[in-house]
Amino acid sequence: MPIPFKLDYVIEKTLTEDVPERRMIHDLAGVKLSSREAQAAWHRVLEHKWYISERLGRDVGFRVAAVDFFDNIYTRRDLSSSSRRLSNWIRRAPRAIHNIA
Repeated sequence: MPIPFKLDYVIEKTLTEDVPERRMIHDLAGVKLSSREAQAAWHRVLEHKWYISERLGRDVGFRVAAVDFFDNIYTRRDLSSSSRRLSNWIRRAPRAIHNIA
């Protein structure tokens, strides 16, 4: 029986598919994020899952952790704060060096 689709098509579709974190966050919590935000948020969701699982003494699962994270903790500002801090530091560095000298 022949395969009804070409394997090359499946491989190409898989490689060009959206960031897996973005799709998982959308499927688990119903939140739409950009690819960059999803990659940053996914690590925080994993940390949150570990934290609440330890606090409750049982595994809470990815869906519960993701929903709780996005309902109670997440703000879009959090994910870009480190890059904003770096740009602020770079902007202030010349003045700080001038004040020292």
